[in-house]
Amino acid sequence: MRHLLIITFLFFLSTFNSFGQNDSIKRLKADTIVIKNTITNDTLFLKQIEQSSHDNGGFEWKIWLPTFTALLVLLVTNLVTLYKIRKDTKESIKKEIIISKIKIERERLEKFYDPIFTTLKSNSVIFSSYGPQTFPRDNGVLETEASEVWKQLVQNVIIPNNKKICDTIQQFSHLIDTSDSIDKYLDYSVHSESFEHFINFPNALHKAFKYPSDFVANVETIRTKVLQDLKLTENKLLV
Repeated sequence: MRHLLIITFLFFLSTFNSFGQNDSIKRLKADTIVIKNTITNDTLFLKQIEQSSHDNGGFEWKIWLPTFTALLVLLVTNLVTLYKIRKDTKESIKKEIIISKIKIERERLEKFYDPIFTTLKSNSVIFSSYGPQTFPRDNGVLETEASEVWKQLVQNVIIPNNKKICDTIQQFSHLIDTSDSIDKYLDYSVHSESFEHFINFPNALHKAFKYPSDFVANVETIRTKVLQDLKLTENKLLV
């Protein structure tokens, strides 16, 4: 609608401008004296200086109208251009902010929540399948074999996985979501260190460093939230 009004306004000014120019041309032709030299066969055009009420300092608006029209058209054109530049710049800045936010959320997933979540899930499956609570209670060969399998899994899988999680926490804790808390991750790191020491050198002190309650569930919940935030942010680029 705004562009239609501007086009209509410019057309009106152009028509008005043509009126002023045509009127000036007619007046110049009417005020010109043509003298024919019969000897040299030359033609001389002389413009009469009209003595009218305008000579006393009056303003002939029809003569200056084309200039004023051109200046006004230039002003309107510049204003429209400036408006478009401002609008395009604002949209460009908004787009850059969205892209930057997408990069941060992807990094948060790829470097922090995804590695921790998948590794925790791996440990949880192993513990549920081979942990002490699954040992046969026969005080015989089966219980002994199950215990040996569990010890091997702890040394070769559980402890290395715990170290991976602790390394991720130390390196990328700055990527923790604002709705999350660092406390549970620090408690987990302390528990992991204590657990490794306990496996190698059994002691009663390990009971003081318990596995953080609902740690896996918390990581899964926050990871889901970050995924949803990422999708919402990506959709903004399509608007």
